[in-house]
Amino acid sequence: MKKLNVPEYPSIELFDNGVEDLNAAALSPLFLANRQAVQDAYVDFHSETLTQTWSNLPKARHGHPTAIIVGGLSKENLVKLYDEGVVKSKGQARKIYDSIKLAAHDECPYCGGVGEIGSLDHYLPKARFPAYSVLPSNLVPACDVCNKGMGSNFPSNPNLQPLHPYFDAPHFFDEKWTIARVSQETPIVVSFDVAAPPGWSVKDQSRVAQHFEDCNLGERYRSRVWSELAPLISQRKSTLRMLDAIQFRAHLSVIATEPELPINGWKRTLYHALAASNWFCSADFTAPTPHLP
Repeated sequence: MKKLNVPEYPSIELFDNGVEDLNAAALSPLFLANRQAVQDAYVDFHSETLTQTWSNLPKARHGHPTAIIVGGLSKENLVKLYDEGVVKSKGQARKIYDSIKLAAHDECPYCGGVGEIGSLDHYLPKARFPAYSVLPSNLVPACDVCNKGMGSNFPSNPNLQPLHPYFDAPHFFDEKWTIARVSQETPIVVSFDVAAPPGWSVKDQSRVAQHFEDCNLGERYRSRVWSELAPLISQRKSTLRMLDAIQFRAHLSVIATEPELPINGWKRTLYHALAASNWFCSADFTAPTPHLP
């Protein structure tokens, strides 16, 4: 969950470049004749952006490639424009695609950098919202896991919409809504969950819970735990062994509040939990214990 800047391209620019780079001369007049209709659809997208109610936008039916979507353009036309005019382009359209992708610095904004960027995700899936298939502000750099987790559907209930890295309110990215719990088991168990601030609206609380589920963050965060705990415990037994429990907690808290890490990412969430665990802060890791792997 990382905030990204909105791509600095006029809404229609990728459409224009995609049409120019599309290797289908017979289709170019059709796209150009419907350019204004596409621009009007983009206005609708940005109107719903003001209230984060993209679910109000009209959906295309699954399949039905010949269905007319915008002006005289079919679903098939609009998907082809993205797949062949943008992704497969060797011209300006592909340069814009790559520029949007590189803006994330290879850290997926949906999962806070757990996954590396694979491609651009259509926030509104092109299978259901083909009108926005080449709208730059609908294209979000994403890892393959998050991209697949979002799927080709989109909720009709605005309370279940995933977070939008470009447009959602700052509190989704600046306030803490993930938690972890440390259990003294064999071996140590750390579990992750959602705990949105109680002052948030029902809609906002529901959205982060759904986002957490869609991106499978509980399991994916858990998979990172031992790659971090093993060296940390090794340090506790060596270079950090002179710290008492209070000092060790302070050391953990520094990482838990590191501003360069996503506040709801796996690492800060893990270290918050470790710092809050009296057992972990005071444990003697030099003694034989079944709690370590």
